[in-house]
Amino acid sequence: MKQGALEPIAALNRVRIVETGEPLVDVRDFCTGVEVREQACPYLRVTVAEMLNRAQAVLPEGYRFRIGTALRTLSMQRKGWDGYFRQMRQTHPEWPLSALRRATNRFFAPYDQPAPPGHCTGGAVDVILLGPDGEPMDVTSPLDGWKAAYTWSDRISPEARRNRMVLVEAMLSAGFSNCREEYWHYSWGDSAWAVRVGEKTCPYGLVQAPPSVEARHEGASADRVTQVGERVWTCVAAEGLLDIAVLWHEGREVELRVEAADCERLWSSADREAWEEVACERIGGALVVRMTPQAPRLFLRSAPIEREG
Repeated sequence: MKQGALEPIAALNRVRIVETGEPLVDVRDFCTGVEVREQACPYLRVTVAEMLNRAQAVLPEGYRFRIGTALRTLSMQRKGWDGYFRQMRQTHPEWPLSALRRATNRFFAPYDQPAPPGHCTGGAVDVILLGPDGEPMDVTSPLDGWKAAYTWSDRISPEARRNRMVLVEAMLSAGFSNCREEYWHYSWGDSAWAVRVGEKTCPYGLVQAPPSVEARHEGASADRVTQVGERVWTCVAAEGLLDIAVLWHEGREVELRVEAADCERLWSSADREAWEEVACERIGGALVVRMTPQAPRLFLRSAPIEREG
């Protein structure tokens, strides 16, 4: 069974991007019924977020979506593509470059083409269907992983097929197009959407995630985090403990002013495993940090997390 349009890179590159400048919105606030994976960059274009709300509204009672991936920074895309390319080269050292690239492009959209990866435009979203108990519904049995990825697979069980069609039909009814090789991947407005629906232009090109400092992750601790300048935030520790995330500032300077009289040292970590003390200075009543993060996510804490063992 074959449904949906092919998406060869050459066809994607022929789509003319007419960027509208449509803003991004934070899905966690704009799509309140949708669960967002903590590791996701939680932004989509306004139109796409509105469509996601419409798709959620037609789900059966008690069902909802979890977002696995929304916006993806170009550096995140590069890291994924390069990492898989290295893996393919180690596994198949005899393959020519063209074969290695094709194999990598099967799982990661290339970042070095005129057509930007869909997730880097704010127009693409990966969704998981949650049932009334809050757990993911079975949409793959008896297969797993990429063996079950083809949207219109006739190799999955009748029950998995019914569950999958709940997801697919809700997203398509809202106006999304689906990547037929990935049942979870939907988009509107990017180059892949244009190829699927036969458009010669698309409204979304590359877009940057808005730099942010927040305390919304598991274990976060702060009484208040407030942006007071273009790249300046004040942070008030909660009962002497500060645990915040510096997000999407990679390669861009940020200044943090930590208001806590008993806070004299700060540590940072990109993975919350390895912690390094950061340089800071006391200015008045605030501990001031000026840094240029080298990772999309950087966690800042007034005390490093101690690991057992």
